[in-house]
Amino acid sequence: MGIGDERPSAAVGPDAGELRSRIARTVHELRTRSGRSLAEVAASAGIGKSTLHAIESEDANPGIETLWALARALDVPFGTLLEPPAPAVRVVRAGEGPRVDSEGEQIQARLIATTAHGARTEVYALTLQRSQGRDAEPHTPGITEHVLVVAGRVRVGPVDALVELGPGDLASFPGDVAHRYEALEDAVEAVLLIEYA
Repeated sequence: MGIGDERPSAAVGPDAGELRSRIARTVHELRTRSGRSLAEVAASAGIGKSTLHAIESEDANPGIETLWALARALDVPFGTLLEPPAPAVRVVRAGEGPRVDSEGEQIQARLIATTAHGARTEVYALTLQRSQGRDAEPHTPGITEHVLVVAGRVRVGPVDALVELGPGDLASFPGDVAHRYEALEDAVEAVLLIEYA
């Protein structure tokens, strides 16, 4: 499973088409504003030029891994690719918010809050399924991830310093190093706060 391998259902739910369109517009706008070609951004993100073209043309549903790679390549917070400008008062009901899944479907992430369109922090509701775990590549330098478990048990953290968490437990760790998420039970619920330096 490479970063360029796109599953047909990475963005899911009733807002999947809207999210795909938002990602396409945002990636295209950020790339062209930076003056970089498809080939340059694709190479920087470690994905194929055809994959980036498909994303910008709304013909692909990129997974979390691909979106992280694009956010790094475009030098923007991850949520910038997902989140529309926020109104003065924003309410996110249970189950709402842009949703993306890991390419192996072990993790479902739903963006529920950011501090601004050019976010310095982002809050996600996570549902993790019992699996072999998900290894995450290092993100943009200076990122810290905070994981608060709501239900179930999970093992998280840098690959060389994993910790086991249960309901009510919180772990904070650098997201700019290789790290891992592993649900130890089915349907683990957690809140992820990503803090950008």
